[in-house]
Amino acid sequence: MTSPRDPGGEIGTKVLFQNDRVKLWDLSLAPGQGSSWHRHESWYVTVVYSPGRLRVDFVDGASDVDDLGMGAVHYRDKDSVHRVVNVGDSHYANIIVELKEAG
Repeated sequence: MTSPRDPGGEIGTKVLFQNDRVKLWDLSLAPGQGSSWHRHESWYVTVVYSPGRLRVDFVDGASDVDDLGMGAVHYRDKDSVHRVVNVGDSHYANIIVELKEAG
């Protein structure tokens, strides 16, 4: 089991594609379902394709709740440690695009 001190969980529900430049994840959550605690080791972009209400819990105990509409796009910095929980009453899903650094 992961925790804020051991954020070794998967970033999404399923890997859709990856190469040496990007990794695409699907994140699909039923109402009440949450992800494991995880760390984003790359910069990333999320694109919502099944809107809903999502809570993000951070390692410092803070949390944010957002109503995320169809097509909402967010850019996030690397080294983010958190988990997400679907606090809405409908299915929520997004695509996560991790941007790998050129080597």
